[in-house]
Formats: sequence, structure tokens, C-alpha cells
Amino acid sequence: MTQNGVRRRKLAIGGGVLTTIGVMAYEIIRIRRQFDGLVDTSVMDYDRKRPDYIYINYSIYRESLRRLQEEQEGKTFVNIISHPIEKWWKAMKHSVAWRLLQMAQTSDRHDRIKAVRQLALVDHLKSWDYQHLAQLCDARTAVSLARSHCDLRWFLPPRHLGVVKNPKLLLKDIHRLLEDVQSNKCAATLLQKTFGKYEFQEVSADQELLKCGKGFARMNPELELLRQCIDVLSHLSEYRDVAQRIISEGGLVHLMEIYKIFRDHFDMRLKICRVIANLSICSNRIDDFFVTGWIAVLAQWTRSDDMRICVTAAKTLRNLDTDDNASCLYKSKIYPLYPLWRRKRRPEVDVVFVHGILGGVFVTWRQKEGIASEGMRQGGVIKMTKTPTKPTFSEELLESLEGIDKNRGELPEDWEVVYEDCPEAASHDAVGPFSVSGEEWNAPDGYSNCWAMDWLQESFPDIRVIGLNYDSTLSEWYSKCHGCGCHITRGTVETRAREFLEQLVAAGVGQGGRPVVWVGHSMGGLIVKSIITQALRQADEAVRDIGVNTKGIMFLGTPHRGTPVAKLKQHTQMLLSPTLEVREMEENAKSLLELHKDFVGKIESLCPEVEIVSIAEGLPTILTSFKLSYHVVTEESAKIELGDFYRLNDDHLGICKPSSRHSFLYQRLLGLIQRIHEDLQRKSTA
Repeated sequence: MTQNGVRRRKLAIGGGVLTTIGVMAYEIIRIRRQFDGLVDTSVMDYDRKRPDYIYINYSIYRESLRRLQEEQEGKTFVNIISHPIEKWWKAMKHSVAWRLLQMAQTSDRHDRIKAVRQLALVDHLKSWDYQHLAQLCDARTAVSLARSHCDLRWFLPPRHLGVVKNPKLLLKDIHRLLEDVQSNKCAATLLQKTFGKYEFQEVSADQELLKCGKGFARMNPELELLRQCIDVLSHLSEYRDVAQRIISEGGLVHLMEIYKIFRDHFDMRLKICRVIANLSICSNRIDDFFVTGWIAVLAQWTRSDDMRICVTAAKTLRNLDTDDNASCLYKSKIYPLYPLWRRKRRPEVDVVFVHGILGGVFVTWRQKEGIASEGMRQGGVIKMTKTPTKPTFSEELLESLEGIDKNRGELPEDWEVVYEDCPEAASHDAVGPFSVSGEEWNAPDGYSNCWAMDWLQESFPDIRVIGLNYDSTLSEWYSKCHGCGCHITRGTVETRAREFLEQLVAAGVGQGGRPVVWVGHSMGGLIVKSIITQALRQADEAVRDIGVNTKGIMFLGTPHRGTPVAKLKQHTQMLLSPTLEVREMEENAKSLLELHKDFVGKIESLCPEVEIVSIAEGLPTILTSFKLSYHVVTEESAKIELGDFYRLNDDHLGICKPSSRHSFLYQRLLGLIQRIHEDLQRKSTA
């Protein structure tokens, strides 16, 4: 080999070695960067000793010292004296909060209530003070604070709020939970309908926990199945034994994980809130609600703008509040509309509202001319606060009057305003009022999504307003396709009334001699009649008191003798398969006539002092399903042999919706309650 060949060979070998070294160095650097991206190496420096000093800019430090010296020199003699007093006062207030908390946890019930009332007024502490106190709170005190409208900083947020369990694992947990309650006749059916075609998948260890909002793009089937699971749990949790089992098997933990996934979905929040409310009938499991973080969530929900979430959360906290002086339990179909918070005094009168078929406690009792129903159908919010509405007759009247301040809302004394919905006809001995004097008349002040809750409490602060709520359908096909179908057999008036009667007893309605006033719209009036007749037949004093203490009833478009709308042609009945509740309301149905005869007989013999008001519709109702105008309940069917009877110039849907406080419907109800309240006052002073 020549000398040039040897030289070229050495150069080639050298170049190859350098290339190999360069490639290896590049790979090492690349692998190290990837490793650093996967593992946080800063934890390796945890035990490394760090400097005990920091470097600061001397010029900035000198300027800060100069300003501090000027502030010290500018202090007056008064500031020198007040500064230590201010420090002492803050320290004392902090000490008072800690002592009140200790009293709320260890004293007797009377002192606990007073301590919680004072704690709820504390508003001077820093956030870390609240968090420290929240860590010292027990379950009972936390519930009491939540019902006292306290600062939300009293509650610790749920654990790991930014991290959620993988929905695939959640489905396994809920499937296991439903298998444990299969002894319930509905559970097996709903389990098969929900999980019949779903195939469970294994989840790797690194995917068991996910960050909120990330990793759900490919889990649409799982998320949809979780929505169905909430519907299933909402139904099953109505049974107390199933509710106990759900809590024992960790159902509250699973629900919290579902809530964290759907925290920004309003409809799911509302459904979860209803499930938690159903579970709260197990008030002996208050610690389970506390440790899983639900008390904090419920306290936040009571401040919700939506009426449904706010009322349902307040109902849940009331069930868990063992220190409240009124012993009552609100089950699945009972909603306390007022009061929502703790009150010092017990209610003097119970006013119970029962809606009709296809209605709802948050739908039927809204003010006329509102858009709440449309907003709800679109998944919107039914606001607790009142929103402006379009001008009514009363507002137009104000605008047309010259020289009168329409914002003041007062008319001269010699004026008299006839109510907008003044009756077209009435029984010969019917009483008013039908108008209001100018000095008592006030301008409308806004729209109410639930006048039963918003208006009555202003006129009678010491009453309790309760709304009964139940699901109803026109066709059995819907029930069979959207659930277990069990409420098909529970749809009769008598069966619903029996179920309501048991829940009303648990809620303490009519107990202790407290008068009861009923307001029933359409089929709700039939349920009221059945509740009263069944109560008067019972030997149990707590049940019988509901009927005995009934002092007033208002029937709004109630078909005492049935309705012609319920009687469809034979081929239409076969097509729609109407439910029992629809078939039961046919004209002159035997069950309705027997109920009416039983009701009238018991009222005349056992409760002759009951004031009864019946209101019929004077206008046909446009049935949107068929685009036909029809009198849903005729005047003959709405009339009853007892009490006062009126016919209003309104249709079946609007007869339960007053346009303002100066509505005949609302003023007639106020007069009924006022007379009962006055009788109660006379008896107490006698």
C-alpha cells in the first residue's frame, strides 16, 4: 500500500470515529431532553441546601427605608395609641370566632344554634382564617352554617377538584353499584336498559386520573352513558332502602366524580342535585356528605341564579340539618319553597301547591306573560331574581295618567282600580275583593318565576310554602321507552295521593294544630281531594291531622266530574295508549264521581269550617298538539257544591298564573289565608 493510501485510510477512520461520537452525543442529549419532559427532576433537589439570603437592589432597598422612616415620623400621638388597640381588637375578634366554633360543636342544641347564628355574621376574617376554621368544622356545624347564608369561605372545596376519574372506570363502579341494589324491582330493568350493549374496557394505570376538560374528546359514548346513569340513580334513590345502600357502597364519591366531569353542564348539575336531594333522606349519613365535599357544593348551589337548583339544594341541607327546631323531612316529591334558610320562629300556616298533569312545581306557578317556560325547555335558567316584563294594563294606566308619578306607583284616594282578572260570573254569596283603592294600589315591580314563593312570603313572613311535584305523561309509550315504566301503575289519583300523604306526614304538614291551605290546579285539585279524604279515614293522629287541620282549599280549573279532552276516539286511544291518569279523567268517570261524593260528605260532616274557593276558566285553551281551541274543564265540571265559585276570563293554562299582585286570583288567596291567620291569632290570645 502506498503512503497516500495509508493517509486516506487514516483520514476515513478518523472521520468515522468523529461522526460516531457526534451521533452518540446528539442521541444522548435528545434522550435526556425527552426524559426531562416526562419526569420532574426538580424533586431531586428537594434536600439540597439552599442559600439563607437573597440579593436585593441596594438603591430600591434604600428608597424603601426612606419611605418607611417618613411614615414613622409622620405618625401622630393618636396613631401611636390606636395602633396597639387595633391589633388587640383584631386578635380578640379572631379569638371570638374560634370560641364560637367550639361552642357550636360542643354545647347543647340551643347554644349551638345561637353560636352558629353569630358565626354566620362573621365577615372580618382573612381567607386563611376561614380555611383554618373550615378544617376544624364538623359535619353538623357545616350544615348549620350552610343554612345560615354564611360566607362561602367557611367550606373547604372538594378534594382534587381539577382531576377526575376516568369515565370508563366510573361506569364500572356505577355498574357494580346497580348490581348491588338489584333486589329493587326497578333496578334490574334499568340496569339492563342502560348497560345492556355496553362493553367495558380496561384502563391503563396512567389513564386512571385525567385533568378536567382533557381527554374526553374520544369518550362521547361513556359520557352519554353517565348521563343515563344519573337518570337511573335519580329514580332509584327515591326509595329509602336503596338510598342507604347507594351511600354505603360509595355512591356519594362516584357522584362527586361525575359532578367534576359535568361541572359546566347546567342540566347535569340539576340532575345530580336532585339525586343528592333524594339521598339526603338518610340524614343519619350526614358525615358521608361532609367528607365527600357535598356540603360545600350544596352551599354554593344555594346561591345559584336558577330557582330549581337553589330550592333543591336548600331542601337537601334542610334534610341534613339535625339542629333545626322543626322536625321534618322533605322527600323526593316535596319542595319547600319558603323558607329556604333557618328561621327563629316556626311557621304558623302551611300552604301546599299541587300542579296538574304535565305541570311542575317550577313551571305551573309562574307569573303570567313570562318566558320562563320557553327558557326552561331550552335548558335555560329559571332565575330566582325578578326580571322586567312587558307593560301590563296597570303600567299603561299609570302612563296615561297626567300629573302622577308612575315610579311612585300611587293613585289618589278617590280612585278605585278593578282587578285585571275580575270574575265574569260568581255564585250569589261569593265574596271579594274585586278592586283596590287608589292609596293601596302599587305599580307592578317586576316578573316572578314562582309567585307562590316570591309573593306570599312578603304578605305572611311566618308561613311555610310547599310545592308537590310529580312526573306525568299522556302516553304509556313514553313511560315504557324512557324508564322502567313503574309509574304507569302509580298514575292513578288515589295512588299518587297515598304516596303524597306519606311524604307530607314526614314533612310535618298540619302537625301541632297548624292550619293547612291547599291550592290545586287541574288534576292537582283531584289529588288534594284524595289526600284529604284518605287522611280523614286514618286512625294515625299524624296522618289524620292533615285532614282535620285543613282550613282552606282553592280549586283552579279542577275537573271534579271529568274533562271531555280525556275522551279520545277509539283508534286514537290505541295509537297513543293514554295513561291511567288521562283515562281516569274522562267525563263522569266512576272513580271521580265516587271521590267527589266522599270528599263532599267528609267535609260537611267533619270539617264544615273549611273555606273552599272554586275558579273555572272562561276561555277556551289552544291545545298546541292539535292546534284546536277547547274548554279543557267545563264550568259544570269545575263547580262544586261547597264554598264560593268564580269564572274568570282566562283559559285553563292561565287560570293559575296571576298577572300581578293586584290580580283577583292572588288577592282572593291572600284573603283566604288572612282569615285563617286572624282566627289563629284570636285563638292564641283567648
